[in-house]
Amino acid sequence: MSKRSIILIILALTLSVTFLSARSYRIDIMPYGSNWSCNTCHADGGGSSRNPFGQAVEAITGSSASSFWGSTLAALDSDGDSFTNGEELQDSAGTWTNGSANPGTASLVTHPGDADSYPSTTSINNGTPYLFELGYNYPNPFNPSTIIPYTLRTNTHIVIEIYNVLGEKVKTLVNETATQGVYVTIWNGRDDLGDQVNSGIYFYHMSAGDFSSTKHMVLLK
Repeated sequence: MSKRSIILIILALTLSVTFLSARSYRIDIMPYGSNWSCNTCHADGGGSSRNPFGQAVEAITGSSASSFWGSTLAALDSDGDSFTNGEELQDSAGTWTNGSANPGTASLVTHPGDADSYPSTTSINNGTPYLFELGYNYPNPFNPSTIIPYTLRTNTHIVIEIYNVLGEKVKTLVNETATQGVYVTIWNGRDDLGDQVNSGIYFYHMSAGDFSSTKHMVLLK
């Protein structure tokens, strides 16, 4: 056997092992990842284009992230079927961690990246209580827009506002009474008058009943 052939065989084996390790690695860091294997994030197996759920994963943490499941990803409805990723994977609040047993009821799990795979409106019952929570926006830094996830423990009136570093209110994103659940809102970098704001650090504040939380984000142009 020629030296070139040996090198090609070694290279092929290395790539195969790397691919299999990455495949196993990714499906183990989200609940029920083994249900669809690589197709959890891809349209037609590993290496193919990403489905809507895979696109959300990449937008949040990048393709090489060691961890991506959490409240932010759980709060999104990646495939647009009116059910959040967390609801489809029986972990509405995104509290599952790597190494834990899969949450909820396996028979009720549906595909978070396929709009034709979704639960019935009565099937979500994973025993995980909702909490009041203001999630981290993503992307951050951002341009031109960013997504802000939030969770409501009970039916309540909620207000989410954007402030600049001087403490001046820039934009009211949410001001409404909403039911218990997981939500997202989007800020496009414009103020209440519709004008584009300058680059810099901004703060987003959520108040809902007795709950109050503030986080910061960076707009870069």
